[in-house]
Amino acid sequence: MHEDTLLTPLIIVVILLFIAALSAIFVRRIHFPYTVGLVLVGIALGFAAANLEFLQPLREVRLTPEFILFLILPTLLFEAAINIHTDILLKYLPAILLLATVGLLISMVIVGISMSSFTPLPIGVALLFGALISATDPVAVIALFKELGVSAKLSTLVEGESLFNDATAIVTFNIILGIVVTGGAVSSGLLVNGVFKFFVVFLGGLAIGVVLSAIVLWIIGLEGSDHLVQMALTSVLAYVAFIVAEHVFHLSGVMAAVGAGIFAAWRADKVFDGQMRYHVRAFWEYAAFVANSLIFLLIGLTEYHLFEDLTHYRENVFYILIAIVVVTIARLLIIYGLVPLGNKMSKAEPISQPERAVMFWGGLKGAIPLALVLGLPQDFEHRVLMLDLTLGVVLFSLLVQGTTTGALLRKLGLLETKPSSH
Repeated sequence: MHEDTLLTPLIIVVILLFIAALSAIFVRRIHFPYTVGLVLVGIALGFAAANLEFLQPLREVRLTPEFILFLILPTLLFEAAINIHTDILLKYLPAILLLATVGLLISMVIVGISMSSFTPLPIGVALLFGALISATDPVAVIALFKELGVSAKLSTLVEGESLFNDATAIVTFNIILGIVVTGGAVSSGLLVNGVFKFFVVFLGGLAIGVVLSAIVLWIIGLEGSDHLVQMALTSVLAYVAFIVAEHVFHLSGVMAAVGAGIFAAWRADKVFDGQMRYHVRAFWEYAAFVANSLIFLLIGLTEYHLFEDLTHYRENVFYILIAIVVVTIARLLIIYGLVPLGNKMSKAEPISQPERAVMFWGGLKGAIPLALVLGLPQDFEHRVLMLDLTLGVVLFSLLVQGTTTGALLRKLGLLETKPSSH
């Protein structure tokens, strides 16, 4: 094996981690959101790599759907799930599931019909765009809220919705993509079959994650004293749950990773003692920091590379602006339309108006929409326009909403004195 096959990727990872660490120091000194700062640094890095010879290895770096879905996503999902407040999650589960399933589907329809009316996208492709862009991406949301420091209730609401509607978006996207690619006509039978398939994939993935988590926690309980072994086993759990669900049973790997993490969080007090919980939490916080650093730098690099040729962006800028407005309105409608219903379904303290405002404006988009749109076949009709629309909405979400959510939280008095440590 030639050494360059390993050396070049190693150099790239080291450079990116070093830049991420320096960026973290700088953006936190100026009280700028870390993840959004990394996107800007990534864009600048793309420009520098195009003009500086010593950064030449970075010129070919691209964000790929495989890198996001199979390497980064299990880490981020499991870390968020294992540290979530399970007691609060259970209290607000009806509202969270309502937003993550019915809410996402309503948003998809609003975006799809609107985009098919005002852009060249046919209704099937427009619904496909609605599916991929309607989820509040956990990669973006979780990183931002942990950094800002919000109440356990609000953090759990936003993180919980993000974790569940990510799976809803991916499953729905794949179902619609299959219909569009095969040219099938939409019928009542097809819709019923799609709904049935959705629940099987969604709930089946969740069940696999819970079962595998129970098995791994039982194994941990047999040993029970070596935190290094426990960290290794939880790492195995995160990826095995995702891989087994996704590739063996063709179910939702996302829901498997989420289910495994939530079950582990629920059983943590019975399996881990105080010191072990500290070590496991520290390990997963570091893993999430590395994953977030790489993903947001690569989002910036990808944005730069794809915006290098501005010709078709000038042609599509009007459609991008429409997409931003439509996606924002759809998010507004589902939050203010469904949260009151969710409040009635739960006996917990109602979700307040200030919390609804943050749930609306903090519904960021990030790596998942990019992963889905980049995974479209190269010969897919309207692929270029889909890319442009997705990049535009993601960039607006991160650079406008991401940089102003902190100010909104402060104005509404929803920030804690210290960032949440969960």
